[in-house]
Amino acid sequence: MRNFKLLVLVSFIMLTACHKPTEYIVTSDNGNFTVSDFEEIQLGMSYSQVVEILGEPTGTVGYGIVWDVYRLNDDTFMKMLFTGYNEILTKMIMIDKNGKEIR
Repeated sequence: MRNFKLLVLVSFIMLTACHKPTEYIVTSDNGNFTVSDFEEIQLGMSYSQVVEILGEPTGTVGYGIVWDVYRLNDDTFMKMLFTGYNEILTKMIMIDKNGKEIR
């Protein structure tokens, strides 16, 4: 039993040490968006509809599930998740400059 507890403790330490903060891969310098630019964007829109309104995303974030990211002029981010064959917007989350969700 003691070995099991030690194994769990070591595993927890290793997982905690491997945790990295969110890293955004910036693919564009276009980061002059404001919150009001996203007022027209609604869940259920296709990727092409969103790009028609906002332009190409300024970057991406994620591994496996990749979110498109738009950087706002105050260094916050808007993350958008497009899913399915038609790439439909299913989630949109605003992230502050410390990587925390803004509600």
